[in-house]
Amino acid sequence: MMRSRADLGVVTHLTLQELRGPAATVPSLCSEGTAVSMVENPQVLQAAAKTGVPGVLLCTSGNPSTAGWLLLRRLIADGMPVRYHGDFDWPGVAIAGRVLAAGAAPWRMAAEDYSAAVSGLPSDARLALSGTPVGTAWDTRLAVEMERRGVAVHEELILATLLDDLH
Repeated sequence: MMRSRADLGVVTHLTLQELRGPAATVPSLCSEGTAVSMVENPQVLQAAAKTGVPGVLLCTSGNPSTAGWLLLRRLIADGMPVRYHGDFDWPGVAIAGRVLAAGAAPWRMAAEDYSAAVSGLPSDARLALSGTPVGTAWDTRLAVEMERRGVAVHEELILATLLDDLH
């Protein structure tokens, strides 16, 4: 079902019931060695489907649900390399920290990526970074740079860069 929907460019929402039901007995959700990309924002997923990006792209729609965590852990246990990108704001990097701690790799989540994203923002798209700062264990310079610049960058603002990577 997922392959057919992907061939049609249709986004598929997986439920906890599907992941724990008969599909859970399938040996693997992807072909061996398939690279999996994961994002936080559904706008990235929709744009990727619309432009027909190849490969597997998952979207957590914010903090992963139980189904999202189950899927992530299963993919990692099956040996699939999973890379994650999220928003450059404090809640976003907190989510990234949890996803990366579960075994995903950072994807454009370094201090240099943040700096490039901020530099590329038009002045009317600059949002003040607010909330409680959190650490970025995968790149300690990222949290420092975010505090220094004080600008939030949401994924939809760097959509073109993410889609280029996916293509």
